[in-house]
Amino acid sequence: MHTYFRPMLLAWAVLTLAAPACSRDPQPGTPAAAAEGERLMRQMSDTLAKVPAFRFSTSESLDTVGPPSQRQVLRFSRTVTVRRPDAMYFELHGVPGTKLDVIVYYDGRTVSLRDDVDRVWAQTTVPATLDQMLDDVARRYSLPVPIGDVVYSVPYEAFIGRHTKGGFVGRETIDGTACARLAYTDEFVDVGVWIPTSGQPLPRRVTLVYKRAPGAPGARIDFTSWDLSPQIADGTFRFTPGGAATQVAFEDLTARLLSGGRVPGPAATGQETPGGATPR
Repeated sequence: MHTYFRPMLLAWAVLTLAAPACSRDPQPGTPAAAAEGERLMRQMSDTLAKVPAFRFSTSESLDTVGPPSQRQVLRFSRTVTVRRPDAMYFELHGVPGTKLDVIVYYDGRTVSLRDDVDRVWAQTTVPATLDQMLDDVARRYSLPVPIGDVVYSVPYEAFIGRHTKGGFVGRETIDGTACARLAYTDEFVDVGVWIPTSGQPLPRRVTLVYKRAPGAPGARIDFTSWDLSPQIADGTFRFTPGGAATQVAFEDLTARLLSGGRVPGPAATGQETPGGATPR
């Protein structure tokens, strides 16, 4: 064989060997893509489901509810502490341009919101587990909790319903982290999930579009840190009004937060008025 053919032959052999590696990812919309999405989602779900407590931080954006012409985009950071099966605490802090400082307590009996911008607080009685509580506030107050799907006891079942379709759609790098990108849809919501391809299979990003809410608002959550064995101080989940001395109705405070407006007024005594139904 002539020596000048050898480099060409070697290059052809390398390309031939590399071709299968480039084609390992399934084509979006195929059964193989659905199966790969299933595998990755169950991996993520199993990792979260087996830990009794965890903490994570996020950088988020959330569209306010209403017509697109009147919509605002709230941008904030969030730190969440979860202790299964019946406790959660998180803080929301607005970035420049978003006036937001809210602390949320769940202690297995009540959910309490403390708004340090308007110096008000609200409280409602809820069921005794995280799963039931998240469903309850969504149903009664039309209150989307974008981080809720990773908090449920089985995150897979929160993300993937009986009528959900989708799976693997490609790969993306987020702030230097190589991720598999998954996309799912049902009649209520479109969901995107980015899961790292190495290390712990914990979500790096989640996007949601609430298709049945007015104006189809969306949310984007970038997970900036995860701790699956956090040290949790005594009293973390115990509500304290702090400087928020005025109580308002729970539905009024949640409606204000969703619209980006002001709290309508002080709480009235008596029966709470439940909100409309929402699936998540």
